[in-house]
Amino acid sequence: MIKSTILVTGANGQLGKELQVASVNYPQFDFVFLSKNDLPINDRAKILEVFQNIKPSFCINCAAYTAVDKAESEKETAFLMNAEAVGFLAAACKSFNTKLIHISTDYVF
Repeated sequence: MIKSTILVTGANGQLGKELQVASVNYPQFDFVFLSKNDLPINDRAKILEVFQNIKPSFCINCAAYTAVDKAESEKETAFLMNAEAVGFLAAACKSFNTKLIHISTDYVF
């Protein structure tokens, strides 16, 4: 049986860590957990490289700019990570026929 691969971005964040714990309950999937150092989602070339190597069936995006108290003073960074970079992931998912699951904060920047 061929297992579907699930790529999880933001693996060292709170949500990414919880998904790592939960993943053991889903042995029918191969999970690949990547931190922001392994896969900076604002780097289009790196995203394409990772997708080419892993060929994920699903991508769960847990990577985000979460410093709510700094979002006003770091507007460009917050927008890059929470809007533009997600667009980079979405484009890669479209190219590789990968289903994207984007999980966002309840805070609005």
